[in-house]
Amino acid sequence: MPERLRQADQVAALLKHARAATPFFSEDGQPFASTPVNVDSRRILTLRSADFRDWLTANYYGEFESAPSATALRGALRTLEACGQYGDMPAKKIDHRLSFEGDPFAPSKILLDMANPEGEILEITSQGWTIASTDLRHSFRRSASTLPLPVPDANPQSRAPNPLEQLTELFHLSPTARTRIFTWLIAALRPIGPYPILVLRGPASSGKSILARALRVLIDPSIAPLRRLPVRDRDVLRLALQNWVLVFDQIHRVPIKISEALCAISSGDALEVAQADARDAALVEIARPIILIAPLDEAQSPWNPPRSLANRSLTVDLPVISAPRPEAAVWSSFEALRAPVLSALADAVSSAILHIRDIDLGNVARFPDCAAWAAAAAPALGLDAAAITYAIADPDSVWIGSDPLRDTLYAHLRTNPEWTGDATELLTQLRTLAPLATLPSSPRGLSQALTRIPGISVSCSMGAKGQRTLSILGGRHLSPRPHTA
Repeated sequence: MPERLRQADQVAALLKHARAATPFFSEDGQPFASTPVNVDSRRILTLRSADFRDWLTANYYGEFESAPSATALRGALRTLEACGQYGDMPAKKIDHRLSFEGDPFAPSKILLDMANPEGEILEITSQGWTIASTDLRHSFRRSASTLPLPVPDANPQSRAPNPLEQLTELFHLSPTARTRIFTWLIAALRPIGPYPILVLRGPASSGKSILARALRVLIDPSIAPLRRLPVRDRDVLRLALQNWVLVFDQIHRVPIKISEALCAISSGDALEVAQADARDAALVEIARPIILIAPLDEAQSPWNPPRSLANRSLTVDLPVISAPRPEAAVWSSFEALRAPVLSALADAVSSAILHIRDIDLGNVARFPDCAAWAAAAAPALGLDAAAITYAIADPDSVWIGSDPLRDTLYAHLRTNPEWTGDATELLTQLRTLAPLATLPSSPRGLSQALTRIPGISVSCSMGAKGQRTLSILGGRHLSPRPHTA
């Protein structure tokens, strides 16, 4: 059995093995190390992370066949941290999954970390895109849950035909849903916020969760692509530091503190990150694309999001899929589309870089920068710039929360905006549309609740036989709220 080194010798041996790594600090004041993966690529690790400690310990064990003491390891890490702060390596910009060169509003190059063992990145310019090896000019950090992207095919002749259309058909997207989702996707590949918060809303069996999972996997695959909404705002921040895209499932309501955190992260806010060893907190500016999955037919009580959150939303209403396929079959078809769709999105980003300085949409009330970016990419996405602007500015794209009675009544009035009859008849009709929603239990309760629903006009009259007749007039602006039994 090999003899255990003395404490000082262990530190010296650890620092000797650490010569293969390059310690440095990020621009926001956090310590990192660049470690070798192979001859052509390196991996960026947080210096005090478990991954870096494991790398250093494995190198030490490879020579001495024993583990260093915790004290020696701590001493070596603190020495490397000091070398990174006061050494010759300048502070570097560290990104997660996506980076850029030039002006963030009109970049000359966008870089997407493939997160594969080869350390490859997808470089996109106005002239096209290519796969390249990571170098020290472009540093990406990865979390333990980060998964690699598929390598797209650079040869247009060998690609699958119309992958974006195939994606549309696979998930049964309406023209409006397609426009909003593709606008959000291309905006999520823009290097600066604010980003729209995509809200996928619909009843059970509308494919909300699998669509959200697919959208994330297209540009930021993860071991756990969907999560429940955290109960603490600092947990939302932690997830934002570890992921490029955040997807939260089963959103029935959002607490005020969490709502404020989501708004800050979608817009790009300066946030403090606690550091180890009583080091001053690092101040980071972070912006992330976000997806919220909001069921319609499972809410137990009405709820409206804060105005700040609603104003940042881009809502897609999904109807029930009449003939759903098994999820395994859908996912199998989607896996075959991942690389072709990534190629198509890279083409769209290249188009956006080429045309962004020529785009003038005038006054756009919501997400003007994202609208201009999407309009610049529109030819490659098969979209029209005017349709993109309308899809973003349309009042129906604003998330107004969940009210089972309101949503079901809007769906009922969509085909018949002038409804006349008694409350019993109306309640029966609404229950056929949304049997699981929390509707009034009696016709009288329904009559009273109707007066509190915005966007409709309700009047009551007496019929020839003394019965009470309701007349409901729905405005043409009513949002489509699909509910199907």
